[in-house]
Amino acid sequence: MQVANPEIRFRPMKPDYSGMRLSTYTFAELEDIAGRRQTYDLDLMLPEQEISAPLPVVIFIHGGGFVPPCDRRQVYISLISRPLTQAGFAVISPDYPLFADEEERDRYGIMRGPVPAASAIHAVRVWLKENAEAFRLDPERVSIMGGSAGGMTAFYAIAGYDDPYRAFINLWGVPDPLPDVSRFPPTLSVHGTADPLVPFSNEAGLAEALDAHGIEHHLIALEGDGHTPLHRREEFVPAILDLLKRVNGLVMRLETRIDGAAVLCIC
Repeated sequence: MQVANPEIRFRPMKPDYSGMRLSTYTFAELEDIAGRRQTYDLDLMLPEQEISAPLPVVIFIHGGGFVPPCDRRQVYISLISRPLTQAGFAVISPDYPLFADEEERDRYGIMRGPVPAASAIHAVRVWLKENAEAFRLDPERVSIMGGSAGGMTAFYAIAGYDDPYRAFINLWGVPDPLPDVSRFPPTLSVHGTADPLVPFSNEAGLAEALDAHGIEHHLIALEGDGHTPLHRREEFVPAILDLLKRVNGLVMRLETRIDGAAVLCIC
């Protein structure tokens, strides 16, 4: 991934949080790649309806090449989070440590980026455990998803910490080399076969490594497409939802209380 920020072309597009509830919280103070101490925020996205039981959670890590402007409100976060919240999931989109700029990234090497970034995802897990009751979240039913640099970050978050995940959704973010995948949960990869930034060929190495450990995995290959193929999300979002619902044992129904209010019942 040798561009300053492969997601920058989406900057003119504004995120749309309609159909869900959005709130922002500070979750940690951490050092970035160069040792600078900074605070980090997360967005919590919840279903629009009142909730009857603690919600399973998806931690959704944005991409951006580990350099600014790279933030939790990239447009594809809201586009993909909407169907997740409508299906009965809470979505957490955190910021994480970055390089100051492309020059600093080149000096350190891009694969130094996922390690401190992964520490932020562990901090999200700590925040989640501490705040689960207040926000009616289920800290035992957590999945992780990341796009591009966010996908690479997720690889290192799973490999580097003992935080258990129900599923991993890798959106065009396979790192090379791979970290240890022996403890990975069921994994779904989505990748354009003509991706010029994160080679589609990396998926073969991932499949081989997961097979070696007997880990369930699936690949949605988007023929002829490049990096971050948002325009084809209708081809892969249903598969994401199917996996997340299955591994979380999710059953959802909409009921009406005696006072007429709609209640989303999750079990």
